[in-house]
Amino acid sequence: MQFSEILSSIDQVGDDFQATVTDNWLQGRATFGGLVAAVGNEAMRKLVPRDRPLRSLQTTFVGPAGAGIWRLRARVLRVGRAVTLAQCEVLDGDQVVALQVGVYGMDRESAVLVKPAAVEPPRKVEDINEIRYSPDRFPAFVQHFALRYAMGAKPFTSTHSPTKVFIRHRDPAPLTESAIVGLVDCIPTPALSMYKAPAPGSSLVWMLEFFEHDLEFAPDAWWRIDSDIDAATSGYVNQTGLLHDPNGRPVALSRQLFAIFG
Repeated sequence: MQFSEILSSIDQVGDDFQATVTDNWLQGRATFGGLVAAVGNEAMRKLVPRDRPLRSLQTTFVGPAGAGIWRLRARVLRVGRAVTLAQCEVLDGDQVVALQVGVYGMDRESAVLVKPAAVEPPRKVEDINEIRYSPDRFPAFVQHFALRYAMGAKPFTSTHSPTKVFIRHRDPAPLTESAIVGLVDCIPTPALSMYKAPAPGSSLVWMLEFFEHDLEFAPDAWWRIDSDIDAATSGYVNQTGLLHDPNGRPVALSRQLFAIFG
């Protein structure tokens, strides 16, 4: 199934929702975390009007989610004049695999206006070779994304440097808010570049914050995520990413806590 087909598969069953996920989205024994977060956001969007843009999505990955039918237990926690808070539990069978809180808020006037400065990449996307997917080298989910490294070390090269990676869906369906949620998570943590050989890692907590909401781009347009490690101690990695839209404008901040093994 394509990314858009999985989101379209979300149906209401009683008081909950359910989604069908295929095994071509696996990342080791678990499903790709960006898809888990996007499915949960889409379930909450069934309850929250679209005129309240996504401001913050916090996802705690409780356990591995396998392929199959997931149950999505979404509910609205509070509705204010401008902001709605919602919660979603993603369940694989009887096991909670993710807990989410979404914050959706309308624009309001403010005297405070601060935006990150746009930074030009060292190379243009059309001058960079695309990472070629191979099932014996990459997790299954990678086949659904196109990646081109403008800067930084690739995984398992025994080096460390900040990365700037152009990214896009291979799915030709129109972009949606939840599609961008999934897109942000498609690159590997820069920590993997410090290994000499493949080693497992697992995302524990992911916070994604949007400050721009223009998604009117072609499905094959290239976005860019700039990412670096803030700290790495005792087998845990803290990292920050900045998402740029196809016009080069910064639009979202990503912060993640990873557990790494080895």
